[in-house]
Amino acid sequence: MSKITFKLETDFDLELDFNLVGISATLRDYRLAHFINKHTGLLFINGKEDYKDHNGNKKDKPQNELDYHIIYEAKKNKPKVRNHFTIYRYHNQTFEFEYYLLSNKSLEGATLLPEIVSFDYFLIIKHFIHPEDLDYLMDSIKEIPEVLLVKEIDPTALKSKENLIF
Repeated sequence: MSKITFKLETDFDLELDFNLVGISATLRDYRLAHFINKHTGLLFINGKEDYKDHNGNKKDKPQNELDYHIIYEAKKNKPKVRNHFTIYRYHNQTFEFEYYLLSNKSLEGATLLPEIVSFDYFLIIKHFIHPEDLDYLMDSIKEIPEVLLVKEIDPTALKSKENLIF
């Protein structure tokens, strides 16, 4: 009797339908958010989510889950470690566009995307942005004197791309 084996191939992209821009800067996160607001007209505010839902009710989540992008790191024979990455957000009321400024270093010292440690921050742009608008945005960020490098990154090429999903 011959053995039959089947191979199941899944083809999904972990919802990587966003633009990713790497930023190297000599600024703290809150100062970078301030200067991006000043140079681009975006209005970043601190935190991953608002404390209230669309109806004005307080969300039933721990405050640190609203304030930080949290990645759980599991190491062999050790307890899970929670890494808190600072995050700033900007979106309209209907979420037609969403921008997130995310630190590559956690408060605990871990790296969000270890394969590209040369970037200090990442700008995540969810939903469609016209290529000319993206170029204009990147050029505006490059005008900030403390910004050293701004570069678009293909998120599908990253090994730790799952760290960008939230």
